[in-house]
Order: sequence, then C-alpha cells, then structure tokens
Amino acid sequence: MTDLINLACTHYFVGVDIKDILYSVIDKIGKEKIKIEVNSEIEISEKRCDEILEECKKLMGSGMSEESLADLCEALLHFLLTASLLPSERKVNLKGIELDLVVPSLKMLKKDPDKALVLQIIRENEELAELERTKSMQPNDENIWLVSARKLDTHHKNYYVGSRLFPYSRIIIDINAFLVRKGNRGLKLLHGQ
Repeated sequence: MTDLINLACTHYFVGVDIKDILYSVIDKIGKEKIKIEVNSEIEISEKRCDEILEECKKLMGSGMSEESLADLCEALLHFLLTASLLPSERKVNLKGIELDLVVPSLKMLKKDPDKALVLQIIRENEELAELERTKSMQPNDENIWLVSARKLDTHHKNYYVGSRLFPYSRIIIDINAFLVRKGNRGLKLLHGQ
C-alpha cells in the first residue's frame, strides 16, 4: 500500500513539475505575446510550439520518460488552444467514457459528429485498446486524433514529437483548418476587445 501511495505522489509531483517548467518557459516568452501572435497568424503556433517544447526538454533533461513527454504535450496543447481561442472542451465524460479533448464542443459531438474532433492523449499502449469505446462516441474514424510521445501502431491521425506526417507542432494549425472546413470557426475576439 505504501508503494502505491508513493507512486501516486511521485506521479502527481512529476505532473506539477512539468506544468511548472512549461509555464516558466511560456512566461519567459510572454503569455500575452504568444496569444497576440497566434491570434493574428495561426501558423505562428507551429514555431512557438517547437520553441517551447525544445526549451522544456532541455530543462527536463535527457531522462524524460515518454509519459512525461505526453504530459508536456497535453499541457502545451491546452495552453495553445486557449491562446488561439479555438473552441474546445477538456476531460469530458460521455456515457461513462472519458474523452481528453473535444473540438469544438460536446454539444456538437452529440448533434453532428462529422463536425467534431475527439483528441485522445495516449501515454501507454493499453490506452489504444480503449479507442473502441471512443469510437462509440465519435463514429467518424477520421475525426479521432491521437497525441502521443512516439509513433503509435494505429490508422488514426497520430500527432507526436518528431513526426514528419503529423508533427505535434502543427496540431493547432490542423485543428483550426478542421474547424474552418466544417464551418465551426466563428468570430474570434482579438486581445483587448
């Protein structure tokens, strides 16, 4: 039992450390600067994402686990979605199934799944088996995207660091393009308005 508590505490502190490192890097660049940049030109998110990831990886050291990298990618994705004003809902539960991220909304997923994305963060191979349950909520396979630390053996779009086909740093650009294509990219509020 003590080992289980230690493991849980270690995982918690690792997660906190990752977010602390991430936000120290973001603060160094400037949260407001990033928000203004990605709202004026969404393509800048790719450059900023690469820059932030590289700096975080340096600070975290070479011994960073795949799970830690996946945690970092998830936290950075949440920040960039907020910064870019892209509509999304995080950690939603639908009929007992936890969805990491729904774009643009759970309401849209229920109403018209073709106009909604489900993004799942995959930390371990066992989580791939859970995708069957995700498919019961999002029947359109093309609208289930995966984020992971490394390439997964899957037919779904798999965004990971180092990918040439679906580089993690392009995920915000691709989410925006999806929303525009589906007619879900509404009015954007610019900073200060």
